[in-house]
Amino acid sequence: MSEIKQDAILSQRLLDAQVGVLGSMLIDPDTVPEVLSRVRDEDFAEKKYRLIFQAIQARFRAGQAIDPILVRGTLGGGVDSPWTSILQGLMDVTTTAAHVDDYVDALRASVTLSNLRTLGTQLAEADRLEDAQALLDQMRAQQVSRPHVQAMDMAEGLERFFDRHNGEEKPQYLSWGVPVLDERIFAEPGDMVVLGGYPSDGKTALALQFAFGIGRNHRVGFFSYESTRDKLFDRTVSRAAMLSYTKIKRNQLTEEDYRDLLELRPQLTEPKLTLIDAAGMTVMDIQAYSQAHRYDVVFVDYLQKIAAPRGARQSDFERVSAISSSLQQFGRITGTTVVALSQLSRPDRDKDGKIRPPTLSDLRSSGQIEKDADVVLFLYREDYGKKDSNRTLQIAKNKEGEALDWVNFRFDGDIQTFTRIAPETPAPPAEKPKRERQPPRQVSFWADGGSFQDTPWGKGGAS
Repeated sequence: MSEIKQDAILSQRLLDAQVGVLGSMLIDPDTVPEVLSRVRDEDFAEKKYRLIFQAIQARFRAGQAIDPILVRGTLGGGVDSPWTSILQGLMDVTTTAAHVDDYVDALRASVTLSNLRTLGTQLAEADRLEDAQALLDQMRAQQVSRPHVQAMDMAEGLERFFDRHNGEEKPQYLSWGVPVLDERIFAEPGDMVVLGGYPSDGKTALALQFAFGIGRNHRVGFFSYESTRDKLFDRTVSRAAMLSYTKIKRNQLTEEDYRDLLELRPQLTEPKLTLIDAAGMTVMDIQAYSQAHRYDVVFVDYLQKIAAPRGARQSDFERVSAISSSLQQFGRITGTTVVALSQLSRPDRDKDGKIRPPTLSDLRSSGQIEKDADVVLFLYREDYGKKDSNRTLQIAKNKEGEALDWVNFRFDGDIQTFTRIAPETPAPPAEKPKRERQPPRQVSFWADGGSFQDTPWGKGGAS
C-alpha cells in the first residue's frame, strides 16, 4: 500500500473517531466525565473539533449544562453561525452514544499511530545516534501514554522529595476530629476510605459528623442513597446545635430553640458541605458532579446502593466490584478523597447469641472493596442486646499507618452525636520507700575468696 494511501486511511480514521467522540458528548452529557478523563484537546487534529472539545470541557468544569445550543453559545455563535451546521452534523453522523468507549479507543489509537509515524519520519532523517535514541525513547513512551498517567524517574523523585519534605509546610491530611484517628490515618487526596458497619449502628450519623468537621477546611460533597437532603440536614442541625432530633421530626421546636439556632447560624453555615440526593446516580454521575463543584472530599452513603452504569447486566458481586474499582479510580485520577460507607453482611452470632465484631471478609458482596480501600474502618456495638450500647470504631486496614487500634464512643441518638469515651488511665504505681545508700559490696572473682592484691600481678607483677 502506498504511503499516500496509508496517510489517507489514517486521516479518515482519526476524523471518524473525533466525530464519534464529540457527537457522543453532545448527544449524552453523561459520557462527558469519562471522555475528559481519557482524551486531551491536543488529540483533536482538526481545529474546529478541538475548539468544540474545549468548549464542552470549559462548561463541564464550570458546572454548566451541556447541549448543542449551549455549547454553540460558548463558542460564540447564534442560529446563523457556522457552528450550527457543524454541531448538527456531528450529531447526525453519531446516531447513538452507546459506542463512546469504542470511539475513544479509536481516537487514542489513531493519535498514537499518527504520532509514531511522525517520529518515524524524524528517525529516518536523524544523523546522530543520540538523536535517534531520543526519538526511539519517545516512540516507546507513545505506545503506553495515557492522558492521566503521571510518572517520574528517581532523579526527579529525589528533587520532589526535598520539596515535599523540607519542613516548611505541614502535610495536609484529613482531620477526623478524633486524636487517635488523626494520629493513625494519613488520608491524602486520591485516597479511598471505607466506613463499614451493620445496619442501624450509626454509620450515617458518624459520617455526617466527620463531613461537617472536614467541611471547615475542605469542600465536601455528601452523596446519599438512603436519605433526602432535608433529612440529612435535620440530623446535621440536631448534632451541631445539640437539639433533640425527636423535637425536630415532630416539629415541636420552641421560640428559644429558634433563637439558639439564629445565634448558631455562623457556625452552622461555616462548613463547605453540600448534601446531595443521589438516588439513581452512577459513579460517573458522582464524578461529573464532584468535578463540576470542585469537591475535595466526597462521602457516599452507601456503596452497595450506587446505581450500575446504564445498560449494564451484572451479578451483584460483579456490580459492587465494578463500583468499588470505579470509585477508587475516580479518586486517583481527580485527586478527590473518597469516603464510602459500606453495608456489612448479616452478622453471625456465637453460641451465646452475641454478635461478633466485624472482619474484612464481612464487606458485603465483594472482596474488591477491601483491595481498593486505603483505609477500612468498622463501626459496631459493644452489646447488640442493649439499645444504648456504646460503639467501637476500629481501624481494620491502614495502608499508610497502624491498624487494629480502636476508639470507643457513646452515641446519643436524640442529638445524633458520637462522643469519645476517654480510655481509662491506669493508676500510677505506688511510690517505693527510699532506701539509705549503702557502701558498694565487694565482690571477689577469685574462687578462694582472695583479692587482686594477693596475686603476683597485685604484688608488683609477674617475672
